[in-house]
Amino acid sequence: MLIEAIGGPARRFGAVVTGLDPASLLSDETSDLLAQTLADYAVVAIRDQALSDDQQLVLAHRFGPIHESILDASRRRLADRRFNDVGNVDVSGGLKRASDPGYGDANLLWHADLSFLARPARVTLLSARALPPEPPPTEYADMRAAWDALPPGRQAALEGLEVEHSVFVQRAKCGFADFTEAERSKAPPVRHPLVRRHPASGRRALYLSSSASHVVGWPEDEGRALLEELVAHATQPAFVLSYAWRPRDLLIWDNSVTMHRATPFESATHRRELRWTAVVEAA
Repeated sequence: MLIEAIGGPARRFGAVVTGLDPASLLSDETSDLLAQTLADYAVVAIRDQALSDDQQLVLAHRFGPIHESILDASRRRLADRRFNDVGNVDVSGGLKRASDPGYGDANLLWHADLSFLARPARVTLLSARALPPEPPPTEYADMRAAWDALPPGRQAALEGLEVEHSVFVQRAKCGFADFTEAERSKAPPVRHPLVRRHPASGRRALYLSSSASHVVGWPEDEGRALLEELVAHATQPAFVLSYAWRPRDLLIWDNSVTMHRATPFESATHRRELRWTAVVEAA
């Protein structure tokens, strides 16, 4: 097994694992190594892992409790609520119409997974099950490096601020507002610190997402202006990694120190099916 940094050894953002026998993926030794690699590099791609759903769930459980979708069963193609269907496949198994606004369209916005919940996603696992001939990359922003690049005075001013997050704010940005009352009741607005310290590495990072509504205790327009400014800062090319997917890739990333977004492709022509599982933070 070989672990190589994507952006070079000095950057330490993104790593690719090759030569890992799929049979050993679920071993204690491999799980410990992946956890350490994730703490170091924040985004880890494992090549040639043709996972079954059961294998993906076993690996996810190694990182902690698994999230279950808040969406009504009528909106879901996958019966198991521990999975989300990321891509362009509709509930009947056909290709979605690109003109129809959908819940998953928010994947095109910079975000951290489940940032709108009291227990947001800590670790996400995304398994490539079907890719178009030219797979669209997924982009990641290193929120640790973005924090480190801020002047000390600015860092001091941001410490202690809280931000309110809402899934309804997030989805409205992409034109989706068709939630049932039951779905709305499962995701009330929540507050998260703007600056967080990673429990394993000890590094501080900005915590931003498209679900961010406003800064608690600030006038809404001023708070939103600050959030927009920080997102623009954090998504500069110097802090961004563009990952080029390959068939049978498994990507794992730490949402507490990254943001990410999908990129567009010919979704009306080619099938793209990724199996998403998220491990939430400890209670």
